[in-house]
Amino acid sequence: MAITTLPPSYFALFPKSFPKGGPPADGFSINERSLRREFRSIQSQSHPDIAANGDKDVSALINRAYQIIRNPYLRVAHFIQLNHPSKVDITEDDIAKKYIAEVQGTSPQASIAYKEMLMAVMEAHESLELANTESDLDQLSEENNERINQSETTINKLLAANPIDWDHLIMEAIALKYWVNISNAIRDWEPGKSIHLTH
Repeated sequence: MAITTLPPSYFALFPKSFPKGGPPADGFSINERSLRREFRSIQSQSHPDIAANGDKDVSALINRAYQIIRNPYLRVAHFIQLNHPSKVDITEDDIAKKYIAEVQGTSPQASIAYKEMLMAVMEAHESLELANTESDLDQLSEENNERINQSETTINKLLAANPIDWDHLIMEAIALKYWVNISNAIRDWEPGKSIHLTH
């Protein structure tokens, strides 16, 4: 696979998964299995250890794009950086904290909603710490997967709006980051292993 110029987005590297170039035209949610198949197919044409004319830089670009697209938080952060009027990168902690502070200051309801979300994160952290076996995490995993699904549904609706409510989208993306981090912590859980949820 020859890439002579940088693609307009990581979505453009996966034309089967994003035939219209990515959200909002294609929608935000993905079929993870189909994306993985497309990734492997593209890498089979690009990886220097597999393809005779493979390119390690192209292969690295495709790998990075896949890691971002498959993660719903990084996916929406990529969309925001591409399309926000100020091209903000919410994966930068200072930028995320700035938006959190600004939105909390807009109304008591916004502040309460954010604090309620943090309480849910703290409860999840406690459940992880108290777990003795993987089965102890079944309910937490089910609840957290539902939160991720709800967040992706909300993001789909926000992306379909014209104009996009950027503050709402960014705050939903930040909430999604928490749920994705909890999902990763559940996946990596081991008995006696210390729990660290990155924020």
